[in-house]
Amino acid sequence: MCIFGITMQIPQATEQLSQMSLVELIDHIEATHHAYIRETAPLLIEYTEKMVRAHGDEHDEIKPLALCVRELIDELIPHLMKEEQILFPAIKSLSLGQPVNGCFGHIGNPINMMLHEHDNADLMLNTIRSLTNDYTIPAGVCHTWQACYRTLAEFDADLQTHIDVENTLLFPKALAL
Repeated sequence: MCIFGITMQIPQATEQLSQMSLVELIDHIEATHHAYIRETAPLLIEYTEKMVRAHGDEHDEIKPLALCVRELIDELIPHLMKEEQILFPAIKSLSLGQPVNGCFGHIGNPINMMLHEHDNADLMLNTIRSLTNDYTIPAGVCHTWQACYRTLAEFDADLQTHIDVENTLLFPKALAL
């Protein structure tokens, strides 16, 4: 799945997504990006916690990295739930001409909240990139460290694509309803 997330930057993939209905686009986001986050997040926590135990005292960047990864994931999981339980059903209902059950007023209100949360995730990714020197694997580090940086780089690429699909395709289409 991650490979698809990374290759989303290819114009043909973007063109395919732009041709999808709102329901299809939401289904794609959930099946591709949300599933990837849920699958990968526990692995990233495991890697960073193991790195703290093994190398945290010798390498100053490890503990802040583990903390930032934990904070990012702790914000992303509830974010996904809000999208899946509140925003996405509302967008699907609107796109099908059905009434929306929700107490959030205009669809723009939860979209603005998601945009703000996307900005927060991007700030955390910037911190993670800085702490990892853009996921550059230091010479001579253990396999866990190598796997962590590779997985973080893939996670970052997928999350950037995920956010881009929502911000530039899904949300504008939903606001146009």
